[in-house]
Amino acid sequence: MILVVGKKAKQKTEPQADREMAIEAAYFARKFGLTKEEALKTLQEASVVKLLPSRNLARTR
Repeated sequence: MILVVGKKAKQKTEPQADREMAIEAAYFARKFGLTKEEALKTLQEASVVKLLPSRNLARTR
């Protein structure tokens, strides 16, 4: 018996900017004893995180 197999579902990936913000927020949350939500809100309000274009960064290294 042959089973019909479909294509794999595409994985949903979050945009690079959101991923970098989440990483920064997690770092500051651990460092200062905040929740991840509090750290993310603080970083967004302060506009501290400057995002680099990920593709151009790879070329310059």
